[in-house]
Amino acid sequence: MAIVFIEDLKVDTIIGICDWEQTVAQTLHFDIAMELSIDEAAKGDDLSKAVDYAAVAEVLFSYVNTQQGKLLETLVDGLLNHFMALYPSLDGLKITVRKPQAIPAAACAGITASRSR
Repeated sequence: MAIVFIEDLKVDTIIGICDWEQTVAQTLHFDIAMELSIDEAAKGDDLSKAVDYAAVAEVLFSYVNTQQGKLLETLVDGLLNHFMALYPSLDGLKITVRKPQAIPAAACAGITASRSR
């Protein structure tokens, strides 16, 4: 087993419960950790048997920019379900979302959630 990851992927989107948050895009920061076997990809040096980082990033961008929720909890839960359905080779998935503008006196607030098969 291995953990394939992407750190600090930045996505601008409209999200939040405050009125101002519904009118101004905020940058969310995502960390994605995908647990899976890399044996087949490593044996043949074959990208088609691996998780394509660029494709994962595009799926995340697309999903985040089409969601209509206000809570990070709704967003991360939907992402976990979407990725687990889209990538059956994943044995586990952990996503962290950071929202730097959430609390003025803090560096950021956020959520980490995971799914496993």
